[in-house]
Amino acid sequence: MRRTVATVAATGFLLALGTGVSGAATQTGSPAHEQVVSPRASYSFACTLPQGSYANYSFSDGLTSTRIYYNNHCSSGIYVRVHVGTNSSCWLTPTGKSSAVFEAGVTGITEGC
Repeated sequence: MRRTVATVAATGFLLALGTGVSGAATQTGSPAHEQVVSPRASYSFACTLPQGSYANYSFSDGLTSTRIYYNNHCSSGIYVRVHVGTNSSCWLTPTGKSSAVFEAGVTGITEGC
């Protein structure tokens, strides 16, 4: 019993010093190399026709690009503005379900252009 407690205490002490004991993981690298994953965002805009239908969008920003997924239930394409940092671009989303790739840093999608 005492031996187990001493081993656990010694292991905790060595881990606090930053030494790897029996496969303990240590953190390496600088914050610049850490991967940051942004939360997933979703948007939905009502169609003019058919009434009661929507065009739905979702994305999660990547390191080098952002893929925006859409499912457009409208009877025609719908214009949306994709915001990337302080810039934005107009995008005509065709009917149906697919995706498109934009540069990294997408901050939002708004209806109309």
